[in-house]
Amino acid sequence: MTNYRSKSTLALAALIALPVLSWAGSVEKATAAEPAAKPSITGNLSLNVDSHFVSFGSDVWGPNSQILFHPSIELTKAITSDFKLILGTWWDVNDRATSSIGNRIQEVDVWFGGAYTTGILTTTALYQQWMYAGTNEQAAELKFAVDTFLKPSLLIHQRLGTGAYGADTVAVLGVAYDFKAGPVSFSVPASVSYESGGYHQGKDATGAPVIGKSGVGFGSLGLSASVPTDFVSKDSTFSVGVTGYATQKSVIPGNAKQNFLNLTAGISIPF
Repeated sequence: MTNYRSKSTLALAALIALPVLSWAGSVEKATAAEPAAKPSITGNLSLNVDSHFVSFGSDVWGPNSQILFHPSIELTKAITSDFKLILGTWWDVNDRATSSIGNRIQEVDVWFGGAYTTGILTTTALYQQWMYAGTNEQAAELKFAVDTFLKPSLLIHQRLGTGAYGADTVAVLGVAYDFKAGPVSFSVPASVSYESGGYHQGKDATGAPVIGKSGVGFGSLGLSASVPTDFVSKDSTFSVGVTGYATQKSVIPGNAKQNFLNLTAGISIPF
């Protein structure tokens, strides 16, 4: 009899405990932490210094011993996993000339547009305004970049026919070889341009204006190295680099020297 009662008591306790344990387990699963969602708006702040201001092969300020400060910031908003909107600005800061903007700010560029990625191909379209020396140069850009070996890309920069500027075109074909050695990341970029006549202008020895012809404008080859700077912020990097330019005088007549080096250093801070 005692044994029978003991078995009955255990069975009753099991029947009571079973739904309680089952409910407790379901609560634990329901309250398990989920991975944090990525923010839909991200950005990158770059603080760079350069020995030259190079615009499509044009050595804007010419040979000088002054460091040029070039800060920029770009924001992106993810619309879908494949499509994002882009908004950015870049500044040229130095005292090489009296600024028409204020203080030492010689130029302010702004751009907005979007990028769409399908497979290994990313297509980016931007509208740009370059404000400098009391003028406003406007352009549209289309870039195709392939995420594969050597990262080939094609950039088409179409200047709009506004104000004193004609509707001129520059196309730049680029590649880059990236590799790592320990914590240091290296990149070896190269590019070559082809442009329509009239995109670049200059002056001859008498000071008379010279219009650039169509053809290959410049070729460039560079080397850069970057290291993580997590003590500044997560994923930030410090980089140094050098890029050599060989330009065609008949196409880019404004350069004081057809061949020159641009030295650069800066920090990139994503957020």
